[in-house]
Amino acid sequence: MTPQLLPGRSAAPLLLPELPPRPLPRRRHRRALVIRTLLAPALVALSACSGLQPVPEAPYPSRQTVGSSPVTGRGPNPAPDMPADEAWLPGWGTPVFRDEFDGGLSQWTVRDHGTHGSLSYDRAVISRRQATVADGLLSITGERLPQPAGEASDRHFVTGYLDSADTFSQEYGRWEMRAKLPLPPGRSQGIWPAFWLRPDGRATEGEIDIMEAYGTDEAAPFGLSTADKSQASLHFDQSGGNKAMGWTPPLTGLHTEFHVWAVEWTPSGVAWFVNGQPYKTVAREDHPGYAAAFGTGAPFHMRLNLQYGSTDWGYPDPADPDVTVDKAVFQVDYVRVWKYDGG
Repeated sequence: MTPQLLPGRSAAPLLLPELPPRPLPRRRHRRALVIRTLLAPALVALSACSGLQPVPEAPYPSRQTVGSSPVTGRGPNPAPDMPADEAWLPGWGTPVFRDEFDGGLSQWTVRDHGTHGSLSYDRAVISRRQATVADGLLSITGERLPQPAGEASDRHFVTGYLDSADTFSQEYGRWEMRAKLPLPPGRSQGIWPAFWLRPDGRATEGEIDIMEAYGTDEAAPFGLSTADKSQASLHFDQSGGNKAMGWTPPLTGLHTEFHVWAVEWTPSGVAWFVNGQPYKTVAREDHPGYAAAFGTGAPFHMRLNLQYGSTDWGYPDPADPDVTVDKAVFQVDYVRVWKYDGG
């Protein structure tokens, strides 16, 4: 996620057309979380044979040694004295930051075009009203505007953007999100949900993209269909090309089911997980630009947003809902962060 916010505001205030009121999302009852048992290895084996499936309510990602094969580290302990907190993880403990979205958004800065500007090549206006919480879910909603906005009248959508720059940041740790992505195949061109990390005050040019996913029309760019996968990236600067990247395995029901994305960042490097399974690692010593971007002492904060428009993956159609749907909702069940203890 490399676009930067345009500095300042335009001289004239940007007035958004009024949209009809949104109905609240249908109430979702949280199911009881599955207790981790000794059956976990068998379930992992079954998943490997059949392809990654929608994650159960209690995924069990293990600690990762970056640059080598996945290991269990301080692996699961089925003893009856396991901590009652379902967010507890072996090797990590309990989260130091967590938002289950059962209340408001006090742990976040909700951005708005009036105070934070707009993204440089986005086709949407950022509005605080597009980030809402109801029934245990954060909804970042993108909607087509009745009339385009912006100085060039090229912003045909309104969308939401949150960050934790003023509330929480840290160097090293584990970040995890459970979410459902608004990418209906063939009808989501230009829609770009993301969960990513940037350093406070732009102390370095480093960037950790935990999850980026790209909607496309039927003719997928580069001959690569993104309908069932998401991307992980590690940017060593903000040029857009100096990075390491990888794709998840195919994910069943990417736009209809919830999945869990996570990253573990330690002094050794960075590892990415989806639904508890590792799929990408970057070791510190493998890249000459790593040391200048990561591990400098600079804390990183979180960003959650739904962008419209990418130079690589296409821009939303300004009028046709069969190419880009009129409304897209990026739903987040929780965000949790664990501290790295040096172990």
